[in-house]
Amino acid sequence: MKSTILTDERMQIVTGRIATIFLGLTQTALLGVILFRRYFLGQGEEYYNDIRLILAVSVFGYIAVRLYYGAVFPILSVKKLLIIYIGFVIFLTIVLSIWLGLPTLDNWENTILPVLLGPAILLFGYWLMAFLGNRRMEKQISDN
Repeated sequence: MKSTILTDERMQIVTGRIATIFLGLTQTALLGVILFRRYFLGQGEEYYNDIRLILAVSVFGYIAVRLYYGAVFPILSVKKLLIIYIGFVIFLTIVLSIWLGLPTLDNWENTILPVLLGPAILLFGYWLMAFLGNRRMEKQISDN
């Protein structure tokens, strides 16, 4: 006799919420381990680089998958993306200048370039995944 598991939409929603909660708890625990090793044990970055990589892939992968499969993240216009980009650059410049001092031009690839390129890569990735997810949803709707 073959066993089948019957699921309805409510059960899928509940299991999806449970999975999201536990993913968030896991990501928070990984961040806690990183902070504990860094600030309480005084370990160098080489001792927790693997955990940082796992956390980054988990967080950005989760956001990308949610965007692609049609989560509630909006597709932002170019104007809004530009405003957010400028805000990120200004915020990073201020925080890093206070924390590390004003950047020098002789070391621009380590001081200025990450501040300009990091937010651009993140925002482009966000826009691309939201666009592809929206296109996928529209195609799915038109096929039905």
